[in-house]
Amino acid sequence: MDLNNENSIDYIKKSFELKNSKLYKEAIEMLYKALECENGKANIEIISQIADLYALLKNYERALEEYEKVLDIDKNHTHSLDEMSKIYFNLGQYNKALEISQKLLKTTQNADYFIAHLQILYKLKYFDKMKELYETFSDELKNNAQILYIMSKTGLYPEEDFLKKAIEKDNALTQPCFDLAVKYYEKENYAEAKKLFKHVLELEKNSQAHYYMGLIEHIEGNFFEAIDNYLDCIKLDNTNDKCCFELAKAYIDINWLEEAQIAIKSSIGILKLKDEFSPKLDEHHFLLAWILSKQNDNKSAILYLDLIDKDSKMYPNAQILKNTLNLNSDNYAKAKEILENYYNNNPDDAKNPILIESLGKIYKQLKLYKDAQKLYETALEEYPNSVFYSVELIDILIDDKNYDKALELAKRLEHSAPKCPSTYNSFARIYYRLKNYDAAIENLKILNEMDINNAEGFYFLGLIQNDTCQPEAALENFKIALTLNPMPAKYYAQTARAYETMGDLENAMLYIKEAIEIAPEEINYSRQAKNIAQKMNDTEKADFYNSQVLRLEQLLKQRG
Repeated sequence: MDLNNENSIDYIKKSFELKNSKLYKEAIEMLYKALECENGKANIEIISQIADLYALLKNYERALEEYEKVLDIDKNHTHSLDEMSKIYFNLGQYNKALEISQKLLKTTQNADYFIAHLQILYKLKYFDKMKELYETFSDELKNNAQILYIMSKTGLYPEEDFLKKAIEKDNALTQPCFDLAVKYYEKENYAEAKKLFKHVLELEKNSQAHYYMGLIEHIEGNFFEAIDNYLDCIKLDNTNDKCCFELAKAYIDINWLEEAQIAIKSSIGILKLKDEFSPKLDEHHFLLAWILSKQNDNKSAILYLDLIDKDSKMYPNAQILKNTLNLNSDNYAKAKEILENYYNNNPDDAKNPILIESLGKIYKQLKLYKDAQKLYETALEEYPNSVFYSVELIDILIDDKNYDKALELAKRLEHSAPKCPSTYNSFARIYYRLKNYDAAIENLKILNEMDINNAEGFYFLGLIQNDTCQPEAALENFKIALTLNPMPAKYYAQTARAYETMGDLENAMLYIKEAIEIAPEEINYSRQAKNIAQKMNDTEKADFYNSQVLRLEQLLKQRG
């Protein structure tokens, strides 16, 4: 064997080894050495391999130069023509890609080259040329899955029919399955859409498939499945602001307000990065304000409402919510009159969730439970799958002592939304009022297992245990509640009560003082502190808290 030829083969072998290790520059060096061993002959296969390596390095200009060298020797070199067409396509130079592709098709008529050629024509929006070419194909080519998919997008053929045919021919192609699933979703055929999206996810990790699966699960009331899919989508694509927005709404539906706030702020952050100067954030600011209002942070809520543009479709809702947040006991009656008038005389806006919620809040404050019940029953006729309205209606019925109907609705809610924590909170409230403490505790344990971050659930469980003389167990739950949310005064007051029952008066006094510091206007906390001080035989503290009780009683009398 010729020594130069032997050396050339060795260099080529080393080049392949380096290429497999992704050491492309070193692999190129080996191929140039192989060329030097060719006694001045231009080996087009070695040159095309050099071009391939430059393409892998994304040095497309040099890659194209090398492929041109090959074509100078063999104008019909299939591999070089194919790779050049791909490079021009990826660079967005579609006319140049088309020119090369046409040369390629003159030398060979492989299905893959036809597919690539159709993709170029599609990018150039030469749909008539696509149809003209497609009509010349053999039946085998016409029924090629990838070709069917490309032609489905032209608008020249029935899109769904072509997508279905493509899937029948090759159900391992992701894009036809995904596109058909989206079609089914848009037609509200969720069962078929879910089947296809699941199939897509079996084939590959696909953020958009998770997003749509989340939307469908959300629509069907499967909140936790929706959240799981939204989170999977975000793991794969952390720039999807829409997914973060929908995730926030799903969290709201199960009353995970802290998580909802984080999700909506993430959506805002992503939008600002995408468009720093003019992102459309009115809907985001409104939802964030609504969340903050539910967390009793009215000051921050109003700040976000003030960011909403007057020309925005959200502005009327923002004003309703803002006025509701500014209400106090002196203007509830006036607000009731204004909102009722608006509700009764604007049938189109009567379906407005914010108007319904604001009017419902006023009815609750004024203890007009029958009016509130009618309002939420009407809202549920319009939004029959709304967990929020169902929970609100159950709360109204509980406050109105209509426990039988509340229990009936809670059971119905459990059937339609078995994984919603609010369902079990409703059960617990009903059973607590009925003094069925065992049933209340059972439901609260389910709630706390489902939502380990729900401070109120742990507090409520501790409250019942306090009422049933289980102070040690109550104390454990109050400590969890305080860890999750150290702000509510009632958490400290009930913790003080548990310590008092156990005879630990020092800790009882410590915690009731915290409660008073947070809510100094709450007369019962001062009374509790006075009783603890008396048990401690601390006359000075007992007298101090007694004076606070007398002062607060006098203020209450002055307020009427």
